[in-house]
Amino acid sequence: MHRDTGITVDAGGVLATRLLDYVAKHTTSAQEMRGDQRLDEARALTVEYETVIDPVDRAIIEERITFAREMKSGLESKWGLSKFLQAREYRRVARNAYRFAKTASDRGRDEAYFAQRPDTPMTTEDPLERVASVARSLWRCYISCKDAFPTSKTKDEWVGIVWTKACVKTGLNPGPPMPSEQFADGPMKLLTDMKLMIMHAVEAFYGFDTSQAPDSIGHNTALAHALLADMTFIYGDPNFGGEPHHPYRHPIIQKAINITWFQNKDDNGITFHEYFSPMPVAVIALVLTVIECCIDEWTDGTRRASTWDEERLKTVYQSHRQSLADLGNHAHAQGGELLEHIQSDLLKNARKHAGAMSTPVTESGRFSREALDGANRDDLDAANRDDLPAYLDIPEIIFEDGDES
Repeated sequence: MHRDTGITVDAGGVLATRLLDYVAKHTTSAQEMRGDQRLDEARALTVEYETVIDPVDRAIIEERITFAREMKSGLESKWGLSKFLQAREYRRVARNAYRFAKTASDRGRDEAYFAQRPDTPMTTEDPLERVASVARSLWRCYISCKDAFPTSKTKDEWVGIVWTKACVKTGLNPGPPMPSEQFADGPMKLLTDMKLMIMHAVEAFYGFDTSQAPDSIGHNTALAHALLADMTFIYGDPNFGGEPHHPYRHPIIQKAINITWFQNKDDNGITFHEYFSPMPVAVIALVLTVIECCIDEWTDGTRRASTWDEERLKTVYQSHRQSLADLGNHAHAQGGELLEHIQSDLLKNARKHAGAMSTPVTESGRFSREALDGANRDDLDAANRDDLPAYLDIPEIIFEDGDES
């Protein structure tokens, strides 16, 4: 077998072998030439738009071009690659340099264009994809803030509403709507994405130990069962062995909301603030569902990645929504607004985390009667608006790159 082409060469195939070598040699040259062509195009783009490309971008382009040139001369001596692999690697770097230059030049050109026309909606994307991008974000807001498990009829209604709103928001009308499956994902996708974002925070905030030592495994098992019993994990003060205090005040709830919707000023919680004011009960229930299932993965002492069942998650989610409704109704019966204060604080702290200005608030267990009675005026006093108690001090957690999910 010829090493480069896989074609069988018989004993009398000397001419064929020479022909294959010739083709391989010139193929390599052609590949290198395409790399050179990309670098020349990148430099031409830089020169052509040097008045509108950001100086930092221009420096990056030149640096990449220089790197590619140096790499071309040093590939064989430093890495010992075959001619084919040398050319392929060189072409890859050259292509990336060109793509960066093309993106930078297009962005600079468009920014200059729209700077002259401030009333023109700015977009460099395909109109259909631009609308779809906004529709995806709006859809996430709908299933997060209204109902994570809508009926088929409700979903169909929301799809039409979301697409229309996306067209209005972008100022575009690209024609027939994109198929809903391309922008309206299901609850399992949302819940899985949330799990990946907050699972390490659950581990850190509740104190699960990743050690394989028997003592650690025993600790994790006992902790998981204690947290899941009577929804103890939702309390700011679990008070294991006694009566828990401050329902829905555990800092993991705030942290999960921050991570999922309020990471910065461009996140959905700020961009589509109207859906989060006040903080919806559906959002809190969704967060609690993910937290509960993350804790459940520790019940054997070491975290096991489980396959989540949609029906089970729907049951857990609906149970949390009902418990929140029970708390609100019970507080109102006593003349209080405990749930409203919880919602207000979650929104205020989330917006603060995102760096946005505060704005006016435009089969799980169920609460027992005793637990509802315990959510009394003391909880309201403890949740002072401007002087949050110690149990709401949320530490910053930094995870190492490459943490396994």
